[in-house]
Amino acid sequence: MSRVWFLYRKDLRIEFRKKESVASMTFFGALVLVILNVAQGPGRRLTPETAAGVLWVAVIFSAVLGLGRVFARERENGCISALLVSPASPGTVFTAKALVNLTLMLLSQAVLVPVFFVLFGTGLAGGPLALVPSLLLVDAGFSAAGTLLSAVSAGTRRNEVLLPILLFPLILPLVALAVKATGGALAGRPLTELLPLLEPLAAFGLIYAAAGYLLFPFVVREG
Repeated sequence: MSRVWFLYRKDLRIEFRKKESVASMTFFGALVLVILNVAQGPGRRLTPETAAGVLWVAVIFSAVLGLGRVFARERENGCISALLVSPASPGTVFTAKALVNLTLMLLSQAVLVPVFFVLFGTGLAGGPLALVPSLLLVDAGFSAAGTLLSAVSAGTRRNEVLLPILLFPLILPLVALAVKATGGALAGRPLTELLPLLEPLAAFGLIYAAAGYLLFPFVVREG
């Protein structure tokens, strides 16, 4: 865990120094929300299910921007080879990178969720705090799957194009459950009624994390 913490802090220091990923993720997500708000027309209220879909479109597309940078930076400077010969195991590197991606997603969502409620919150019974369980579970699964696939695509010439092509089909069940759970939360349903949706989200997160941890050594060495 000390090595995970060391790598995690190292990546965050680099990110906070340059602010490339968080700024681009937040700006792009907010821009998507503004465009969708303009497209629906002023004064129109969205149903909770439609509003949940709008939110996750902005969150998912903005999160993909941050995923590609985590390993691209290591590949550009040849640092990935140094990580592989360091005392840190590949599983340790995967865990640290996944936590970095999770942190970047949470930081961007700290801005996107308030923007979403300002633009689309009229008539919604649930508030921002009602979205916390589904956001945390989806972010965990998304960051685990995205970290593995970003390592796969980072070694290619077209990594910006390849990553979404590989990632979106894999996370489709996760997003479908997330939209339903978020729609229920925005409709004001209590947490106990949302458990049948939140439990599969947690299961998908565990599966993605376990698969990423086990497959990452082979992916990064082949890359």
